[in-house]
Amino acid sequence: METISGYKPKSMYYRVYDKNGKMKKLIEKKLEKSLNDDEWLRGVSCFVINEKNEVLIEKRVNKGLTPGKLDLCSGHVDKDETLTQAMIRELKEELGIDFEEAMRVIKLNRNAAPLKFESSGKKKNFFITFYCLKRNSSEVKAQEQEVEKVVWLPLEEAFALIKSKRTKFPTDYDYEEIFQKVRDICNNNRENDEISK
Repeated sequence: METISGYKPKSMYYRVYDKNGKMKKLIEKKLEKSLNDDEWLRGVSCFVINEKNEVLIEKRVNKGLTPGKLDLCSGHVDKDETLTQAMIRELKEELGIDFEEAMRVIKLNRNAAPLKFESSGKKKNFFITFYCLKRNSSEVKAQEQEVEKVVWLPLEEAFALIKSKRTKFPTDYDYEEIFQKVRDICNNNRENDEISK
């Protein structure tokens, strides 16, 4: 494991970055609340799409980061995970999506979106990499410790929700390029379905 100034966290840890994306230090997970306004973490979020081209929206349990907020399947990048490894892990942990299926995620943004989340009256800085997973099913097993409930929304309704201040996502970021890539993935799958008939 890489260390900074000889510090080796003993348990779960996160990499902390400056606003330019340069790694500054490692911290134990429990120290996340002590981060300064100029310190950033890395995270992942996934548009999970079912067979009807609906987006899965989670309601977070009322604890932890962004308690009680509406969200996509999302989480921190832990330890030395790659972004994609983190997303696959979160899909399994939060929604029970098996490894083989989760490996089909598609990365939507090359450069992570710098987003500031409101959590318990404090701003949390994250570089978020968005993914999309198109499935042939709506079946999930939501993790009770993190997810209170899930709903499936039509694509454009989910996009409008994200832009509306009713989710954890800040509204001062332009998500349109990400939304268009999700639309393209859904349209390509629809075309492939029609060709196979």
